[in-house]
Amino acid sequence: MKKDVFKKIFSLDWKSSNRIIIYILGLKIQFMKPWVKNSAKQFYKYDCPITEIPRATGALRKTQLANLKITHIFSELCEQNGLKYWLDCGNALGAFRHKGFIPWDDDVDLGMLREDYDKFIALFKDGIPNHDDIFVDFRNNGKNKCYLKIKHKVLENIEIEVFPYDYYYKKTTFDEKVKITYEIKKYMRVHKPWFSLLSPIYIHFPDKMIKRFLKIRDNFILKGNVPKPEEHPSLVFGMDAPHIEKVYLYDYETIFPLGTIEYEGYKMAFPNQMHEFLTQLYGDYMSPA
Repeated sequence: MKKDVFKKIFSLDWKSSNRIIIYILGLKIQFMKPWVKNSAKQFYKYDCPITEIPRATGALRKTQLANLKITHIFSELCEQNGLKYWLDCGNALGAFRHKGFIPWDDDVDLGMLREDYDKFIALFKDGIPNHDDIFVDFRNNGKNKCYLKIKHKVLENIEIEVFPYDYYYKKTTFDEKVKITYEIKKYMRVHKPWFSLLSPIYIHFPDKMIKRFLKIRDNFILKGNVPKPEEHPSLVFGMDAPHIEKVYLYDYETIFPLGTIEYEGYKMAFPNQMHEFLTQLYGDYMSPA
């Protein structure tokens, strides 16, 4: 109990693959791990086009390959069960720019529609057949995120992250996307103290966390409207995932129908409109990032 009370005041998350995150009275402070930052600076020194920067070596490369193995298992499970996913965030950028990991990065981010996301959880929450060394987990921090992770049981820095995407109730213009994103950021900022107070409870009960975020989605984002997937409305980044990007909504056509792209020698799913997807995430995505 004392430990839970202390977590309300201060907690440290150093297990994330490339960042150290500190929480002090609900305030979140994060910064890149020094060795990751130094590694990136070394890669920047190469006098060649960014697409030709060589792959990582040493411990960083071993971490990449370990995470790649879990990603490949996840991809096979999705294919076997008719579930769709796509490379997201830095892995989408890495696939397009480097045909694999960004040389100085090691984490894996994937996206899924909520329907497939929920099906994957239902299928594998109690274990992944033939893979006793990995497991499904949601215990992120109990504050403002609770998304799916597939972790290694022994190696704490080996994991992949899967983000849920929800249907919005209509198509949106760019200005609407910006406005809705601003409202989501404001909502999360205003309610952060309340989330922090509940974190000692929610961190041990992911089902309650998921239910809480879905209620926020229905009441705050959808405002009671019921999405009609057949009309291909916009997609919105799930409220239960970390919200650190510039815009949280995408046109349906930006992601679907999914294509495939080479990633570290494998064929993996990738958003339909690569340029639009990466530009929305990173702006000039051919500059170092």
